[in-house]
Amino acid sequence: MNFSGLYAATLTPFNLDETINHDDLASLVKFNCESGLDGLYVGGSTAEAFLCSTEERIQTLELTAEAATADMTLIAHVGDISTKKSEILARAAGAMPYQAISAVTPFYYPVAFNELKKHYSDVIQAAGKPMIVYNFPAFAGMNLSGEQINELLNIDGVVALKQTSANLYQMEQVTRQNPEKTIFNGFDEILASGLVAGANGGIGSTYNIQAQRMIDIQAAIFTNNAQQATALQREANVLIDALVGTGVIPGLKYVLKQKGIIQNEHCRRPLNVVTDEHKATLNALIEAGVC
Repeated sequence: MNFSGLYAATLTPFNLDETINHDDLASLVKFNCESGLDGLYVGGSTAEAFLCSTEERIQTLELTAEAATADMTLIAHVGDISTKKSEILARAAGAMPYQAISAVTPFYYPVAFNELKKHYSDVIQAAGKPMIVYNFPAFAGMNLSGEQINELLNIDGVVALKQTSANLYQMEQVTRQNPEKTIFNGFDEILASGLVAGANGGIGSTYNIQAQRMIDIQAAIFTNNAQQATALQREANVLIDALVGTGVIPGLKYVLKQKGIIQNEHCRRPLNVVTDEHKATLNALIEAGVC
């Protein structure tokens, strides 16, 4: 299966008491399914997965799969610092209509590379579905070399890489050396650059509120219109700059609430609450049609 394309890294809406808001989740999934994107990347860091219990993460995967339309490719993120927990999540995702699973490299505790490869193999076996490995050195605390990424991509069952790194030289190397694999750009703020470096698509959190702009960036790159792609990326980055200042996940939820997609903007503690100053900034961007 070809997994190339653009995927929204979905959020998990919560009620004020921090329980999962089923209605808001279904509404957000429907909104993303109607956005023109190719698929959904469910249960990752954008979904506040590491603030949720294993049972809640499985519930989020179930609710999203139920609400998604049949034309959307679904990727379940099952990564955890524990192989055992990842296997539990992987088995659950394996029984649902997800086309693939994904897992960030285990973080916090140092892990030898051979153990990392075994971790991925064990999780793939538990799911019985293709794996998208996830390189996120800024958060995972593990800075994989190009050679190590190539080794991960050659594990049986690995079909793709989510490369959330600003190292575009490494992106070009990995795409050049693995032409049969799908390589996703992970940082929204460099989608155009990542595509130029050889990425086959992107997975991003801000796709939840600027999907069409991301689709247009990809189209501009694929038609060799660098000037248009640059202009669109700069528009995207005005919004991203504001979200970074606000806190990306709380900011995204605030915008989605203002646009009537979800009714509750709450995040799991201890994530930031959007301040009045940042609300004014985001409101101005909404009114200007930036998001």
